[in-house]
Amino acid sequence: MGTSATQRNRKSSKVEKTVREKVSRRSEALDSELRQVLDSVAQLLVANGYGFARFGKLARLSFVNAAKSIDQDKGKRISKARIAALTGLTRTQVSQLLRHEMKGSNRPFDTENRPLRVVQGWLNDSKFLHPNNSPRRLQFKGGDSSFSHLVRKYSGDIPARAMLTEMQRLRIVNFDPQDGVILVRPRPRVSRKTLLAMRAISPWAKLLTTTDSTNRLGEVSSKVKQVSLTFNSLPQLLAAVRELEHRRIAFVNGLEQLDNAKPTSRNHSLKISIAVAAEKTIRRTKHR
Repeated sequence: MGTSATQRNRKSSKVEKTVREKVSRRSEALDSELRQVLDSVAQLLVANGYGFARFGKLARLSFVNAAKSIDQDKGKRISKARIAALTGLTRTQVSQLLRHEMKGSNRPFDTENRPLRVVQGWLNDSKFLHPNNSPRRLQFKGGDSSFSHLVRKYSGDIPARAMLTEMQRLRIVNFDPQDGVILVRPRPRVSRKTLLAMRAISPWAKLLTTTDSTNRLGEVSSKVKQVSLTFNSLPQLLAAVRELEHRRIAFVNGLEQLDNAKPTSRNHSLKISIAVAAEKTIRRTKHR
């Protein structure tokens, strides 16, 4: 009897170890895939001066909203404590995020990255303003009204030279060693390409999250084939885009004809998403 019990314990321990290893491998794989997604998104955001603090708060709000949807199908109102347990946030953070959401503000958060904190100091601190409250032209080095002092006061531990380089990259300021630093605009412009890229990502992510989790056979796969085409003129490119659109419509119509299930017997479903991305190369001319 003792030997049999020992064998069962060994077998149980082996099964538990296998399960733990499988869970660990999937967690690591999830981290790897998520890292690739975030790397791509971060490249778009950083290029446009979008700070991590703002992204972090939006991410926390998204986690709270995801937690709120867990028990929606049961008609239950989820508690702040359960949201905190699901997301890893504190109850205080959850309360703050829920209050912000209830206000329905169009601006998600006031948290900005460091260059924009410097700009806010420039626009609101009397040391850096003219009597009419317009921003002054600042010498890079000098006294309490210099750009270096402004950066020390509002950006923390970022050196003034590094901050100037970043603000020039974002086209927030112009700099001339003789004339000093001039504020050009209060915040960087978000490129149209970045906005379109995020709009293209959003529907794909939404499609994947609507997959029925109760269907054990349901799997989502991604098979991507990128084809690069070149054209001698913009009209040729536009003609190709129109042709692709016609083919997309025809393809979708053909897919819809495959749907032969009766309305009362829809036990299995297949969702298909199609995307066409076109990039226009702009020839830059040298300014004389």
